[in-house]
Amino acid sequence: MKSDGAGDERKMRVLFLTFSRHPFVRELEERLYDEVELVPATVRGLRPLDPGLLGWSLLFLLRLLINRSHIFFRMLVIFSKNIMKSRENFIQMLYLFSSLFFTAAFIYRMHAKDPLDIIHSFWSYPAGLSAVLVKDVVGIPVVISVLGYDANEITLENEFLRELSSLAVRNADFIIAGAENLYLNLVQKMGVDKNKVQIITPGVDAVKFNPDVDGSPIRMKYGFNEDVVVAFGPHLRDIYGPEDFLRAAAIVSREAPNVSFILIGDGPLLHRLNELARDLGVKAVFVGRVPYNEMPMYYAASDIYCTPCYAGQGVSVLEAMASGRPVIGYRKGTIKIEDNRDGFLVDAGDIEGLAEKILVLIRDPDLRRAMGENARRRILSQFDIAICAKRTLAIYEMLLGRSKNGCEGVS
Repeated sequence: MKSDGAGDERKMRVLFLTFSRHPFVRELEERLYDEVELVPATVRGLRPLDPGLLGWSLLFLLRLLINRSHIFFRMLVIFSKNIMKSRENFIQMLYLFSSLFFTAAFIYRMHAKDPLDIIHSFWSYPAGLSAVLVKDVVGIPVVISVLGYDANEITLENEFLRELSSLAVRNADFIIAGAENLYLNLVQKMGVDKNKVQIITPGVDAVKFNPDVDGSPIRMKYGFNEDVVVAFGPHLRDIYGPEDFLRAAAIVSREAPNVSFILIGDGPLLHRLNELARDLGVKAVFVGRVPYNEMPMYYAASDIYCTPCYAGQGVSVLEAMASGRPVIGYRKGTIKIEDNRDGFLVDAGDIEGLAEKILVLIRDPDLRRAMGENARRRILSQFDIAICAKRTLAIYEMLLGRSKNGCEGVS
């Protein structure tokens, strides 16, 4: 809560700034709804050429130039340097730069019409960069949730992306790291003050995703009958390892009868993977993109959930765990599976090892049940969205208390 100047308390007004409407962001919004006045905004949905926004953009640019805002000029240097290195990407970089600027102008207009108390950006770029650009002018406290691609090893190896992401996180007031490896990258490799970073793993709704959900309609729809069902998700892209999954499935199919494999999600590899499944003789069902509200039924219809992702384990792993399912993933990047307790970890690219762990769970229903129960308990104690919301709210309150004392945070 924050005082309105007349002694009354009002809800703090928090802008949720995202590049995409990720399910985790929606869940967090729902949990914070009663505590704060949330203003959701999606960068991708903005229209920079809106005449009304253009006028505000000119005013915002004037403020930037008057303030000699260091973030804006540092951005210019980063973009100019990389355009000189890679002239063929000129149009893409120009589009990204203009998107960052117009998003910042959009926030500036929003704040001028109805003042914001905090900007919470999800991912350091592009949303986080726009937020700290506004902060450089009007001083609104900025929180950035770093959730994966913005501070993982791939970004750190790319000089352009590393500099953009580092510029955002070093100038935010507080950073929420979605996992321990992201925390270490922020502090050790991106120069962020550890005192303004906290690990809060993105949570899941343990009521929506739970072991009592009825998965029989999905099993009937795809004719799984009495098969053991091994599910893969969440996307059909190389980084998520769908080909590894299918090659492991081929090994499993030769060793164990009555096993079906279901691949959840869409992506550019769909046609190629369909052909591969046929060539390998794998009984695989490609269901495409599944609406978020139907996902609990797909986890319920599955006995084992696999995500051999080369970047680590995302929210889908937590959803499967909340649904009481054992999970298998690669020992790489963001790790959420507790090996030999709620699932198994396998070295990245070890297809035979992946197949072996799937077979262990297929052959031992008691182990599947025990690991699923362990997974559910761990979600309730550590990763429920309610826990995430409570800790996030505490950060907002800390920042507002800091602001009222005249300290806007570390730049």
